[in-house]
Amino acid sequence: MPALAMQCRPDVSVEQQGGAQAAADTVDVTSFNIERENNSPELANWAVFEVGQEIICTPPGWKAHQTDDELILLPPTRTDSTERVTFARFNKDSPSLDYNSFARQMAKTAFDDFTIQKGDTLNQLIFQRDFGYERNTGLLLAGTTYKGYCMVYVNDRFVYKYRIILAENRLKNYRGDLFQDIIGNLQVNKQYLVGNDNPIKQIIHVN
Repeated sequence: MPALAMQCRPDVSVEQQGGAQAAADTVDVTSFNIERENNSPELANWAVFEVGQEIICTPPGWKAHQTDDELILLPPTRTDSTERVTFARFNKDSPSLDYNSFARQMAKTAFDDFTIQKGDTLNQLIFQRDFGYERNTGLLLAGTTYKGYCMVYVNDRFVYKYRIILAENRLKNYRGDLFQDIIGNLQVNKQYLVGNDNPIKQIIHVN
């Protein structure tokens, strides 16, 4: 449920990239910095949803719908909107499961209900303490084009799955980068998921 308002825009910048000694599709991140501005009119009065120790922020007016499997955040247009932010959390309670393969497969199948358009990429993110997979792609459904983003993040206790689907028209009408504003404000254990306390050390291009 909405609990407070936030005003912060993350600006992720890789100051140095190395990796001549690494694989061609691997980037070693040697410096990682995030700057958050407190005066962005676009982020004023955003809705904030808390799910245990996790926090997700969306533009004003978005509403939460809880199912047995996930939290679904929908824009104020209609309750059956294709546009959405979804969140699910899974316990790591199976010692024999390969969670790296599990996370990768979740990201690869995140948009199976859509026709995949140009720009479909899948990267593995190696954080200082944890890892994840992120996928960016263009989507088409019923004649409407969308942008899709999925992150599956794995720490020592849980697997987290975030999925964002936004219409191209909404993105064009937004002042700034709406994906960046949502992703940059995700919190796990009340700490920013993309943050300097757990920086990204390596980005591996998978597909």
